[in-house]
Amino acid sequence: MILPGRSLITSIIRNVQHPKLQVQPCGVDLTLKRVLKWTSPSIIDLDNQHRQTAATEEIPFTAHDGAKEPYLDLAKGSYLVEFNETVSVPLDAMGQIFVRSSLFRSGVLLHAGVMDSGYEGAVGALMQVVNFAGLRVYPSARLAQFVFHRMTEEVEGYKGVYQGTTALG
Repeated sequence: MILPGRSLITSIIRNVQHPKLQVQPCGVDLTLKRVLKWTSPSIIDLDNQHRQTAATEEIPFTAHDGAKEPYLDLAKGSYLVEFNETVSVPLDAMGQIFVRSSLFRSGVLLHAGVMDSGYEGAVGALMQVVNFAGLRVYPSARLAQFVFHRMTEEVEGYKGVYQGTTALG
């Protein structure tokens, strides 16, 4: 069972910037907080004994050529995006992040893992600009839709290293 968007902002998703714009029938739109680029390799293994996440660097929003609002012009490539919204996932739910149609129609993809039951903290995704002409993006742009599914029973919940994070990278 998918949880309706209106119920998510009172129970699971925190820091919603503009509820009237973000609440959707099947979820809540996620808004852009910051864009990061990777500056080092990472290490992934079976039991996390050697795990090391890649270092990142924020790409700052800038007002260009007298523009009143700051923005980013992103070239074709891959980026780590962090959303303004954070979550507190109940033990009987799980979340998935989907790209908004206006983004993929612009030649941009978004990928994220499953949001496990019991996870609390920051939310982010991998954004791939595949459009050869790039992407202009403004702060708080709506990039993704967060959808939550009710599970048949409560589970023990997420206990990984990202629990309680306040920021990505």
